[in-house]
Amino acid sequence: MTDRAHADRRSTDDPVDRRAAPDALDARLAGYVRAAGRAPSAHNTQPWAPRVVDGAVEVSVVPSRTLPAGDPTFRDLLLSLGTWVESLAVVAAADGLVVSVEPLPALCLLEDLPVEGPADPERPVLRLTFTDADTDVHAHASAGGGTPGLTTTDGFTAAHVRDRRVFRGTLLPAPDVWRDSPRLPGWLRLLEVDDPAMRQLVRLGTAYTASRPTVAAELVRWLRLSPDHPRYALDGMTDQMLGLPVPVARLAAPFTRRPALHDPLVAMAGMVGRAAEGLGRGRPLPRRPEDRSDVRVRHLVLVADPGSRAGTAGVSGAGRATVTQPVESRIGIPEDAAVEAGRALQRLWLHAHVEGLAVAPHSEVVDSPAAHGALRRRLGLRRSEVALSVFSTGIASGPVARSPRLDGA
Repeated sequence: MTDRAHADRRSTDDPVDRRAAPDALDARLAGYVRAAGRAPSAHNTQPWAPRVVDGAVEVSVVPSRTLPAGDPTFRDLLLSLGTWVESLAVVAAADGLVVSVEPLPALCLLEDLPVEGPADPERPVLRLTFTDADTDVHAHASAGGGTPGLTTTDGFTAAHVRDRRVFRGTLLPAPDVWRDSPRLPGWLRLLEVDDPAMRQLVRLGTAYTASRPTVAAELVRWLRLSPDHPRYALDGMTDQMLGLPVPVARLAAPFTRRPALHDPLVAMAGMVGRAAEGLGRGRPLPRRPEDRSDVRVRHLVLVADPGSRAGTAGVSGAGRATVTQPVESRIGIPEDAAVEAGRALQRLWLHAHVEGLAVAPHSEVVDSPAAHGALRRRLGLRRSEVALSVFSTGIASGPVARSPRLDGA
């Protein structure tokens, strides 16, 4: 396994002095915020709006960067907030700082967000505070606790956060690197789906996306298939990210920017998607293969059991957040738990990156009711368990493109 425990600690020997001038600390935090901008998000929307306030970081949500059609339960939004928090925590750890996360009341009021518009800095959903690592360990030990669960960054570095990418092309088989994966909180599990089942689930999920005009149109709005697109270097999914050949991308690009072209395209895709979904919905999943090589593409599912989390600490994992209340969230787990799961998900993806593997997300499998139901049956999930994220890992068969970012990170 790769030794990553001491890599890229360029600023560890110069930790932040908490007694230093506030402006100096805020400048350091602003650097963490910029580095965390490399966190993944659905359609590369980058829905977070962080700001440094008095030695802390407050995070609001940008309504126009959410997905009202494709993510009505806010599952992807909450997970992406968690990946952003974990990315920042990794970078801060290089300065010897531990991040504590306080969920704010607005986190449970996401349905009150407008559909469009900028972030409201007066309604942050998370507040991040920072302590010296040595101070945090001593304080936790004196309180009778063990090692804080989510305050560890598993040896990941700022370079890992910066260089991690997703791959949407063909994955090639790879050895198993998950026996040594980052430790998950006790209420989260990482399960595997066999390849024949996954292929059918992805087809069913893709058909669902295409068959819903509002979901498909929303996806089209986030496509950037030509460098001529005004937001090509800022956000969304580029032709390079999607692995499209240049001629295909150039031919398709006008359909993503001109309503007169993309509206008929979405309508046609809807008809094809509905037909494919109708055929696939009644088809049972293929039988599980009897023999599987240890070298293979792995299809993994992050599963939460909110019942196992009851009575434990919230997002920070270090006993500072409030105890989880009865679940009222539409995704089946509390909002702060979904953020915590996003942190764990980012660590899993960073682990894959460090081990030389590429990750291909498949949120369409969770989005589609039919695919989601078939997935649950295949995994034998209990009623209380929630499938939060589905992704595949393997060796990339081609170049892995870098996704654009609003701040150029």
